[in-house]
Amino acid sequence: EYDGMFLGLKPRIEVVTNLEHDHPDCYPTYADMVLAFEKFVDLLPPDGALIACGDDAGALALSAHAGSQAWKVILYGLHDQPLGGSPHWMKARDLTRNDRGGFDFSVMTNLEGTEGGRVRGSLQVPGEHNVRNALACLCVAALLGLPLQEAAETLSEFIGAGRRFEVRGEANGILAIDDYAHHPTEIRATLSAARSRYPHRRIWAVWQPHTYSRTRTLFKEFLLAFPDADRVLVTEIYASREARQDFSSAEVVNSMSHPSARYSGSLQETSDILMRELRPGDVFIVLSAGDADQISANVLKGLQEGS
Repeated sequence: EYDGMFLGLKPRIEVVTNLEHDHPDCYPTYADMVLAFEKFVDLLPPDGALIACGDDAGALALSAHAGSQAWKVILYGLHDQPLGGSPHWMKARDLTRNDRGGFDFSVMTNLEGTEGGRVRGSLQVPGEHNVRNALACLCVAALLGLPLQEAAETLSEFIGAGRRFEVRGEANGILAIDDYAHHPTEIRATLSAARSRYPHRRIWAVWQPHTYSRTRTLFKEFLLAFPDADRVLVTEIYASREARQDFSSAEVVNSMSHPSARYSGSLQETSDILMRELRPGDVFIVLSAGDADQISANVLKGLQEGS
């Protein structure tokens, strides 16, 4: 959705996983972003369909806009409400952690031509958010007339995408993961997934804030994004397309209530802290849409050379 790029598409099926304020350099207010998404929905042809996450308030509100225009709307999620009140829905139940690091779950739906509650899913990518993503994929498969159980079995083979909970390696019993998360909700989901997969290991969150505008606008949300991390390191802000400003991510750290959060400065300074303080059994996750993925590479190299 950055810079309205999605308004140049010609979709027949749209999937909206969530709708929250982001890219404040393009959308100064949340209302501006909602308007852009409504324009995106308006691109659907008469036989088009919107698949939206019913667990997300923004996506749910967008589905009401689509429904008012008579497009087909399918809601998916993990909660009974409001899915039960929708004409078309799909939900996951009976989530249980499996030995591959993901969740096993059952699928219920009222979509025509599907197997309903007889469908079982199993993922090896971690986190409840990926169960929701799997449901969205299955909704698309159902619309295309594909066998739902076969689609679910195919999803079980998915091992993830680059920089999305990407395991970069392990050295001296220390595991390095890269993730593209740079929005508070993404960070919370990634760290929740890490806590689910590694419940007994010490988790380090290494966050590189992305752009001054996002860090300022979502300041309060970032303060609450790290409950599942045992240690939090926050680097200097990655300016990206923006000019440098008289604002530091140290200000975010100073307002955090997390007992083990600190400002770590440059990428090299952050790497040095990790090299000194990581212990066997630790997991460190680099959260960055910028260039901080080099931290995991540098630390892994240092650990391997020092072993």
